[in-house]
Amino acid sequence: MIEVKNIRKVFDPGTINEHVAINNLHLMLNEGDFITIVGSNGAGKSTLLNIISGSLEADEGLILLNGVDVSHLKEYQRAPYFGRVFQDPMKGTATDMTVLENLSLARGRGKTRSLFRWSIRKNDKEFFIEQLKSLDLGLENKIHQKVGLLSGGQRQALTLLMATMSQLPSHKQIRKDYVRFEAKDKAKAKLEVETAYKNLHQEFLNKKQEIKNNKKLSIQEQREQIKEAFNKFDQEFRRFDVTKPVLLLDEHTAALDPKTASKVLELTNKIVLENHLTTIMVTHNMADAIKYGNRLIMMSNGNIVVDIQGEEKQKLTIEQLLNMFSSASKDDVMSDSAILG
Repeated sequence: MIEVKNIRKVFDPGTINEHVAINNLHLMLNEGDFITIVGSNGAGKSTLLNIISGSLEADEGLILLNGVDVSHLKEYQRAPYFGRVFQDPMKGTATDMTVLENLSLARGRGKTRSLFRWSIRKNDKEFFIEQLKSLDLGLENKIHQKVGLLSGGQRQALTLLMATMSQLPSHKQIRKDYVRFEAKDKAKAKLEVETAYKNLHQEFLNKKQEIKNNKKLSIQEQREQIKEAFNKFDQEFRRFDVTKPVLLLDEHTAALDPKTASKVLELTNKIVLENHLTTIMVTHNMADAIKYGNRLIMMSNGNIVVDIQGEEKQKLTIEQLLNMFSSASKDDVMSDSAILG
């Protein structure tokens, strides 16, 4: 799925302020992993996410996605494969735009569109409202409100939805990525995916015409059946999607009050599990790191010092985790907020 291979990052090299942020780090993420990362301030947690997302370039090492080196891709080029939520609730959204406009931008991320043809289709609006309802925060009633007027928790929940929504690639992107990431014989792969798309799309067009020719159906019934036919075509073609969603969460509840943070974390867990998202969540809270996810990583001085998962993780206590940290790290101190939450 994702391999971070021998990554090294040094800030201010050759000066008195030289700091090794990431030190020859190696990490393999399997599809569907929900990894929580804890560590002291300056351990390299956020730097790691920055390097994976492409917002920061590593000095050495590779970032592999499905075995393909994407280290050379800029952040905007990696955007179709990664969604990110930051600590600051104002990041990741356009505060002067409405909730509806922000969602439309997120869904179109990585797609080519004309600046002179800005519009939100009725079907998109209905889809966005349904997605907002799932958050259970009343945002479906505020679709025309500017994001800057929302509460911190509402903004962060919206950003989370936008980050995961943008991971649904277009059919064009799926066809392109199937050749780029999956196959050794690219000519054969291109023929396979293009033929499948052509056949499935033609089946949809035939079904659509059949529905339109059925005079016994009302216009509304025709629309519903056409929508159902398209969804079937869409679902069948998405079996060629080889780039599964990857979600990067950089202390995304740290700026929220405890009650709101708990709500957003539960929402995060729900979205991750329902959509089978591969996820990395950096947190300053040890209790949250233990509670959520199937795998826990602790970083110290730019490297991974603890990597624990499965049943062993589920039985962990904060005291045990602190003991692991003490024995594995050198001259590093965990903050009180990490210990006490």
